[in-house]
Amino acid sequence: MTRNHPLRVSQSSVCVEKVVQRVGNKITLGLPLGLGKPIHFANALYQYAKENPTFELHIVTALSLLPPVPAEGLEKRFMEPFLERLYGDIPELDYARDVLNHKLPKNVKVSEFFFQAGSFLHHNEQQRRYICTNYTHAMRDLMALGVNVIGQLVAPDTDPNYPEQFSLSCNPDLSLDLFMNLRNAETESNPIALVAECNRNLPFFGRDASVPTTTFDFVLENTKAEYPLFSAPQTPINARDHLIGFYASTLLKDGGTLQVGIGSLGAALIYSTCLRHQNNDAWQQLYRNLEIAKRFPIAKKYGGTEPFVKGLYGCSEMMVDGFIHLLEAGILKRKVYADADLQEDINSGMLDPERSDDARLKNATVMHGGFYLGPRSFYKKLEKLNGEQRELICMSSVNYINDLNDHRFGDQRLKVAQRVFARFVNSAMQCTLDGAAVSDGFEDGRVLSGVGGQYDFVSMAHDLKGARSILTIRSTRTAGSKTLSNILFSYGHCTIPRHLRDIVITEYGIADLRGKADEQVYLALIRIADSRFQAHLLKQAQQAGKVDPNFELPEQWQNNTPAAVANNLRELQQQKFFPAFPFGTDFTDDELKIGKALKLLKAATSTRTGTVVTLFQALMFGSGKAQYQAFMKRMQLDKVSDLKSWLDRRLFILALKKVAAQDE
Repeated sequence: MTRNHPLRVSQSSVCVEKVVQRVGNKITLGLPLGLGKPIHFANALYQYAKENPTFELHIVTALSLLPPVPAEGLEKRFMEPFLERLYGDIPELDYARDVLNHKLPKNVKVSEFFFQAGSFLHHNEQQRRYICTNYTHAMRDLMALGVNVIGQLVAPDTDPNYPEQFSLSCNPDLSLDLFMNLRNAETESNPIALVAECNRNLPFFGRDASVPTTTFDFVLENTKAEYPLFSAPQTPINARDHLIGFYASTLLKDGGTLQVGIGSLGAALIYSTCLRHQNNDAWQQLYRNLEIAKRFPIAKKYGGTEPFVKGLYGCSEMMVDGFIHLLEAGILKRKVYADADLQEDINSGMLDPERSDDARLKNATVMHGGFYLGPRSFYKKLEKLNGEQRELICMSSVNYINDLNDHRFGDQRLKVAQRVFARFVNSAMQCTLDGAAVSDGFEDGRVLSGVGGQYDFVSMAHDLKGARSILTIRSTRTAGSKTLSNILFSYGHCTIPRHLRDIVITEYGIADLRGKADEQVYLALIRIADSRFQAHLLKQAQQAGKVDPNFELPEQWQNNTPAAVANNLRELQQQKFFPAFPFGTDFTDDELKIGKALKLLKAATSTRTGTVVTLFQALMFGSGKAQYQAFMKRMQLDKVSDLKSWLDRRLFILALKKVAAQDE
């Protein structure tokens, strides 16, 4: 067999047999991050390992996606039908489930460099096997680990514009460079196997993401076995997240570059950016109400207030669904080109691409992305992109996107020319008063998720002229019945060191930290902390000698409260702006109400006293099944046959009544 004629098979077990014949009984399997895992091939190889104890399998990957397992009781009643609707037709990654349940056989181990957030906090084996690395270094580390088999989900070779080519679509991020480096290192004594698993549900992206079919040694192709793409549902955006996103939107400069991460904070930024462009009057109203120009002059210096005339160019390791919303809104429209001379002429105004017939003005790009993952609606939008729109999106190598080093797709000069006025927006969990940020783990060493590309983008912001790193942080978090500050005096771990401090945003404003003396940094962060913690933070800073002992908190800093957040958005929310799900949701209207009730119930029973009081209230006031018949049926509580189910129904009805009272 030669690589000019990859072997196509229809059965995953046959594919595994051929791979083992080629590579041998010791396989280090590299799988793409997130969506691009070939589930049938991965499951078949894992099954082979389980059946053959002398076979050694080491799976190296990141973000092995699994549906959540709901807790027993009301949560399970609510989530099971929803999860079945979203994931019922998608096969599970068998190794990932066994990892979670501590059931891996001795001859198999799994190492990841990015966890599904929070999934392994109490899993000692995976904590020990975690590989800490920047995204741009992951390919290097995979090579060092001796990866000899790669499995990749691909869009099949059916696009007439890209004959005899597969699309890496959702995951060219590491694969493009890894394929090349593995081939260059391959010898007769060190064979490798590249495996493609075709799935027509994967949108075909060409350009950098398309590779010849001959790239692969084996192709698993069975249309009857294809499955839908794993989705990450939209999470609700609450008032404080919306305010954080709004503050971030004030820092975007027309004609600039945007990188943004996944989650409700990223979605909030996208919403406010669309609002600024599409309903500028409403956006400006909040801008004035919050006195942005007066209180945070950095917004006036580095950002903007008007709609986007030149538009933005997206350059983000993850193409979140928000970029498609920006494309639809007419914001993601600043075109860049793979020619440094041309790009510099455009930047300087010497050449207007809209009025020029320059032959170099081809293959324009409005979005460079390394991988994508999102809700089902996102995948549908990708499928419906017309040919011209799709060609404006270039899924590419993460080592092209995440740093400024020369790459075969473009050198440093080109990257600098493309990435003007860049804003790299990422979320963090906590921030210390010296400006260090905590995003991936805890001071006891446990890893929550991973570094990913955050460090890469923060560092790049300091290297690019006119660029800024923006870290978005909720000012507080809840642990049981306690509210804790996410702005801390110090912490025993950091993801972003203090010497890379730049801009930090909470729901209370913007802290501009770059190039500032320590006292200014400490005070800027205290200023945007929750007021319940400001006095203590100031005292700690003064005791450490970092703030003048005579400094007193200004009165205008001391209204950083949840009530103030709600009040800031109340008028606009009454006008239907800043909704919880601006981009839609997979939940039905009834499910949203049920979810709100269960959330309220969970908060009410977070303490022993609260549980006792809530149980008493349920016994006294938890009747009214007929009034909530539709909800009872959805929760399988319309008919109950045991005491536990009867009590669950009383608690659920009580929660529904409390939600109704709040909404009045």
